[in-house]
Amino acid sequence: MKLRYQFKIVDMGDEIVAVPVGDEKDQLHGVIRLNDIGVEIFSLLEEDTTPEKVHAAMMEKYPDSSKDEIGKMLESFFNTLLHEGVLIP
Repeated sequence: MKLRYQFKIVDMGDEIVAVPVGDEKDQLHGVIRLNDIGVEIFSLLEEDTTPEKVHAAMMEKYPDSSKDEIGKMLESFFNTLLHEGVLIP
């Protein structure tokens, strides 16, 4: 899985957004609001990866969170990106 478009992460002070850039930017209208964890996931998705690798990276970064808690959060995040056409499975 990988992001379909190139994004630039912009910290606007009160929120962080992913702004589409590059040749395909006109295909995606708007920006994607992210929290700190979303930014970390986006950085992992810039390269082709697997859900398992993203899950392992989040488990390493947040060892106090349960495996199931991280799994549910990632599933929701991935489903949103797939629904919006931003993620290549």
